Amino acid sequence: MANVFIITFLVLFIGDALSVFQFGDLTSKLSKIAYLGAYLLLIFVLLGKLKRVKFEGLVTVYLIIVLLLNSYFLYTLYGVAKSNFIDNTNLIIYICHGITLIALTYFSFAVYLSRETAQSITFLLLVFCFVFSDVLHYICSMYVYFWGFEVFENVLHTAGLFLLYKYVYDHHTNRHSDRRINLTEYFVPTTEKLRQIPVNLS
Repeated sequence: MANVFIITFLVLFIGDALSVFQFGDLTSKLSKIAYLGAYLLLIFVLLGKLKRVKFEGLVTVYLIIVLLLNSYFLYTLYGVAKSNFIDNTNLIIYICHGITLIALTYFSFAVYLSRETAQSITFLLLVFCFVFSDVLHYICSMYVYFWGFEVFENVLHTAGLFLLYKYVYDHHTNRHSDRRINLTEYFVPTTEKLRQIPVNLS
C-alpha cells in the first residue's frame, strides 16, 4: 500500500507539473492522463476496503441516488461541452475521466456509508475536492471562463492534495481508529431535571 501511495503522489505531481508548464496540446492531454492514472490508483485503494462493505437497507438507496446524480451531471456537462472538443482523443480522455470520477465518488460513498470512520470521511472529502476541481476545470476550458472558477479550482485541488497527505499520514502512523463516529458524543449530555428548569429569555 505504501508503494501505491508513493506512485499516486508521483503521478499527481507529474500531472500538476504538466498542467503548469504547458507546451502545447500534448502536455495538456498528458496532464489529464496523469490525473486519470492517479484516480485509478485511488480506486484501487478503495477496492481493498469494499470487501467489508455490506450493501443493504438505506446504504443501497443512497448509493443508487449518488450514482444516478453523478451520471446525470456528467451527461449534462457532456451535452453542453461536446461541441468544444478539438479531436477524438480529447473526447475519449473526457469520457474516461468522467467514468473514473463517477466510480471514485461511488466507491468512496460506499465505504463511508458502511463504516463512518474519520478515515472514510477524510477520503470522501478529498474525492469531493478532486471531483469539483476537475468539473470547474472543464467548465472554464470548454464552456465559459471565469477567473473566480479557476481560483476555486486551484484551491480545491490543493485541499485535495492536503487531505490525501493527511489520509496517508494517518494510515501509516496508525493515528486513525476504525471505531464509528457517534455525533452524539460531541453534544452536552442532559437529564430530565435539566429539561424541566424554566428559562426566562426576556
